[in-house]
Amino acid sequence: MRRGAIFAGLFLALAGCATPVPPLRLPAAAVGQAQDPLEAALRGAAAAFASPGSLRGQPARAALAVAQLEFLAVEIPAGRSSREFGSLAAPGLQAARYEVRGTLGIPSDAPPQAVINALTAAAAAPGAEAAAAQLPPALFPAGGAETWRRLATLPRLPQANAATQRALRQWEFGPPQELIDLGV
Repeated sequence: MRRGAIFAGLFLALAGCATPVPPLRLPAAAVGQAQDPLEAALRGAAAAFASPGSLRGQPARAALAVAQLEFLAVEIPAGRSSREFGSLAAPGLQAARYEVRGTLGIPSDAPPQAVINALTAAAAAPGAEAAAAQLPPALFPAGGAETWRRLATLPRLPQANAATQRALRQWEFGPPQELIDLGV
């Protein structure tokens, strides 16, 4: 019993030391005319990852969808939404971000705001060369030109599709009732 109390106290002390993740900012290019950046990111990313064929040959649109997913994978787990999400939304979005980062060769420890900024800047750049120049090697080790090519040929990304669809559904309708009933 005493050992459990010690571990619980140690866990709470360490949890108090963790610094909260600072809020991310989604640039205007990825928000469009929407009032709420979280809603804009949900709708944009869900539409893009549900129909990867529509992104073929459109790396700027793909870059915006990836930036939106980066934003969602941090902001929803941080609880900075006025809406309630079920317990599966946050880990699903984080798994989706891992899947997309792996596809594009983005290091797992790359700062999300830097990734968002680079992708939205590349999406707004006039032409492939200018876009590639916005993708720094520290964030995109394959190089800007190769990353831009990968964005133009994004494959089907099942985790990204499922996670963004689930989060959007929960944004619109709330978490599933069975999760609410279970207290999950």
